[in-house]
Amino acid sequence: MRKGVKTTITYIAWYLILIFFFILCVEPVVWMVFGSFKDRAEFYANIWGPPKVYHFENYVKAWNNAGLGRKILNSIFVTFFALLISIPVNSCAAYVLARMRFKYAKLIYFYLLTGIMIPSGIMAIPTFSVALRINLVNSLFGLVLIFAAQSIAMGMFIMRSFFISLPKGLEEAALIDGCTRFKCFTHIILPLTKPGIMTQVIFSGLTIWNEYLLSSIMIRSENLQTIPLGLASFVGKYTVNYPELFAALVIVTVPVIIIYILAQKSFIEGLSAGAIKG
Repeated sequence: MRKGVKTTITYIAWYLILIFFFILCVEPVVWMVFGSFKDRAEFYANIWGPPKVYHFENYVKAWNNAGLGRKILNSIFVTFFALLISIPVNSCAAYVLARMRFKYAKLIYFYLLTGIMIPSGIMAIPTFSVALRINLVNSLFGLVLIFAAQSIAMGMFIMRSFFISLPKGLEEAALIDGCTRFKCFTHIILPLTKPGIMTQVIFSGLTIWNEYLLSSIMIRSENLQTIPLGLASFVGKYTVNYPELFAALVIVTVPVIIIYILAQKSFIEGLSAGAIKG
């Protein structure tokens, strides 16, 4: 009887902890949505509560004042092509490091991992200096190349863990049947790594989508700005237009949430599969 009571109390305690952290995660989102429907006077008078009058025009103003349409297209362009470049490179490098045995393989692997350890802020000025010399400043193509290069370390780490978790018998059987190593990789191994690829897309895609520091250094023309730079336009020298800022945040957050909901199964499979062996 006492054991059953202790178990019940334990379950209740865990549920209360989960509810507490759920509220911590959801509360900022609810606050953002509520704030996006208020005018500036009501926002400061009633910061935490729901709006008394819903000002849907905040979304129209946010869209027009920040030029979100153009900036969203720029962010989609940069994110898509950066992933299009980085994912094949990451996958090939990860496969070689996971399956092939050669001298200095581990040294090369740990060298590539330093890309995860070094904060991007430290590399901002050196990256800008190199980009300036090769004429990649104020160019979306320059951002694509830089973000693709920055995504290599994390993507390679994810995919290598995933490749290691796959049984070697699949490749051995294919090679015995006369399949080349490259064809074995593209036709047998790579299709099995869809969860790992989706994990890459979400991790690297969100990082690129939200990147501000390098974009602010690299991009000078307003028509080339990405979403984070557009959101910064709501922050003035002395004041912040919070209702329109929150409306803009809702606009750019909703597509990301939808993509995550659609891809969450593959994302979770990728994380769990990569955790089997490392």
